[in-house]
Amino acid sequence: MKPFWSRQRSFNIEDELRRAKPEPRSEFVLTLAERLRAQRHGARPVLRVALAAALTTALLAALAPVGALGSAGSAAEGLVNAATRVAATHTRPLAGQTPATNQYNKKKKCPKGTKKKGTKCVKAKHGTKGARVSRRGPHFTG
Repeated sequence: MKPFWSRQRSFNIEDELRRAKPEPRSEFVLTLAERLRAQRHGARPVLRVALAAALTTALLAALAPVGALGSAGSAAEGLVNAATRVAATHTRPLAGQTPATNQYNKKKKCPKGTKKKGTKCVKAKHGTKGARVSRRGPHFTG
């Protein structure tokens, strides 16, 4: 007795099954083809479209009193807005529009005794609003 793995591998079951499969008679094939053609012509696509339209109309009529149509309209509008944002092209940020400039480009404060006038710091008159003047007297030196 030979071991299983040393046998010849010429036996192919798929080829043998294909050769031995039965063929239908030509009368049967012709009869079946005629029956299928008759069924195809009997189907009425107009009826299907009318049924779909009637069901859609009934659904819309049922949802109209509860405001679902307005909700669906706003949802569609939101979908269009989202698609527009995704499809929009973005320009490269300029040097003045980067996160670094937002963090480190702080506005300068005016020194003590001055106030901002336009873009410049000018010396404030005594007692005007914005001047940093102490009115408490001498500081504690203790």
